[in-house]
Parts: sequence; C-alpha cells; structure tokens
Amino acid sequence: MQRDFAFIQTGPGRLFVGWGPFEQAPMRKPSRPAFFIADFFLDDPHPWRHPASWEELSFEEFASRFEQRAPPSVEWSPPALADFAPLFSSAIEAMERGDFRKIVPVLFESGRMSDGHWRHFASRLAMLPSHMSAYGYSYQSHGLIGATPEVLFRSKDGGYATMALAGTRPIARASELLDDTKELREHRMVVDDIVRRLAPFGNIEVGTLSVLELPTIAHLATPIFFRESGLNGDVKMSFAEMVRRLHPTAALGVWPRTEAGERWLRDADRGVKRRAFGAPFGIEREDHSSLALVAIRNLQWSRDAIRVGSGAGLLAESKLEREFEELRQKREQVKSLFGVA
Repeated sequence: MQRDFAFIQTGPGRLFVGWGPFEQAPMRKPSRPAFFIADFFLDDPHPWRHPASWEELSFEEFASRFEQRAPPSVEWSPPALADFAPLFSSAIEAMERGDFRKIVPVLFESGRMSDGHWRHFASRLAMLPSHMSAYGYSYQSHGLIGATPEVLFRSKDGGYATMALAGTRPIARASELLDDTKELREHRMVVDDIVRRLAPFGNIEVGTLSVLELPTIAHLATPIFFRESGLNGDVKMSFAEMVRRLHPTAALGVWPRTEAGERWLRDADRGVKRRAFGAPFGIEREDHSSLALVAIRNLQWSRDAIRVGSGAGLLAESKLEREFEELRQKREQVKSLFGVA
C-alpha cells in the first residue's frame, strides 16, 4: 500500500515531496522541513505536517513511484443556477447594506469515480501549463491534487514575492480584460488589500498589470514584492505571520475585511464545507526558504467521491448568469487538466 504523501512544485518540472507518516504540530520544528496544510479559515491548530522522509523529484519520477492506473471515469452532477442564486442574492443584499464591497462565494461540483484510480492524476502533472504550480497530498482514503496559478508568497532576495490575481475571461476574449471596468475594479481591490496588509511592515513594490493566459481562461495579474523593514534591517516575518497577514486576499475572501464579511463567508461555508479549497498550501525548509500557494483549481476526493470547486468575485454590479458561467469555466479547466472532463 502506498504511503501517505504531500508535494509542492518548487521549480519548472520539479517537486518537493514528503512521505509519511506525518507528524502534525502547531509550529514547524527548526531542524526539519514541513508542509503547511490548512483549512480556509485557519481553524486547524496543527497545520504543520512534518514528513518522515523527503526528496526532490521531477514530475516523471514522482509519477513513476505509483502503479500505473487508468484514468478514473467520473459521473459528474453539475450544480444548477438555482443552487447558486440564493448565495448570489445574499451577497448582493449584504453589499447594498454596506457590509462589504466584494465577496467570493464558492460552488462545488460533485461526482463519483469508477473503473480507474486517482493515482492516474500524478501522471498528468508533466502536462501542466508553465504558469500553474502543482501541489497535493494523499492521506489514507482521501486527498487533493491541484494546479494553481496563484502564489500567496514566496521568499525571494531577502523579501517575499506575492501577487494579485483577479479578473477572468475565456481565453478567446482575454484582450477584453484590460478594458472591462468591473474586472479592473475587482483587480484593484485585490492589489489595494495586499498593499494595505503589508505596507505597515516594510516596503512594497507593485509591478505592472498584465494578462495571464492559461489553457482555457485568462486572468488579470499584478506582481508585488515586499521587503520587511526592522530596527536592524534583518527582522523576518515568520511563515505563519505572512499567512495571517495575507490570507485570504480579496481574490478569495472579502473586501474590505470586516467582521460582517467574515460572518458571511462562514455562514456560506456551512452548506459547502470548502475545507482546503482556497487555503494556503505551502512548504518551509530548514533554511527558512518558503513557498505558499493558494489552493485553488484542485480536485478533492474521499474514496470514490470526488469534487471540484470554483470561486467568483462578486461586486454590486455583478450579473448572476455571468458569474455562474465563470464558475463553470474554472471547474471545467481543472477537470480538463487532470483528465476527468
């Protein structure tokens, strides 16, 4: 039987892989690398997973560690517009009350796997686009595998590289993003949120807005670099503190950050249980080098049950049918990437 494992992409075609059993703890042990695998609301008091052993592998080497299995056949049950409409209406009403100006609800599509096996997903990693980062884990009978375009932060040059990623279009209409007032305003909220969260602690460099093109959809993207300033110039914010400062950005959470907004997200989650979807998924090494991804564009499974989630940023001018279609497009991209469309 295959051991438990976790992995995260650290470079082009390269993975850092940890093999179980895993030791869970509230903090990383200084002498060992550990994965940071949290729930979206950061309620888990022991998010650090210390592997029994670890190594760096290519995508192909990682896939070769598993018995080759056929791709699973999945019978999907897509959500209906009526499933999303109450969530949409609730968000718009809250914005009209002034509770917040942007919120990101999540919708899941569930299915049942038959014939093949989830281990086939490992063989798909080598086919992922260059602008997406692979990550995942398997624990006993459940697991997760994903390819995210969004980095929460990465240690770099004595500071941290992060990004704003918000605004979506089908790839054939990617050029519309730079002229769409709603998408540009939504993206600016994410940039402002990140800057506001980090600026009191150091220097911020906001890069140039661009369009990030993926296989079927495109996003607005802005690189941001943060370097902490301290009394001696060498104070370094911990991994956990960076997570608390940034997560969730306005790309996945609420803007501005208010108690009413957090209550709305938690109330909405009671019927969804997003678990790790949209949560930070990261690694910190012995030398304190760190990487935290935003766990979107993933498949979650438990035995033969499988699901794929997607989120959409709602503003006061959002249209129900357009947002519902964006949610579908994001889920279809994930299913296509891992061969279960």
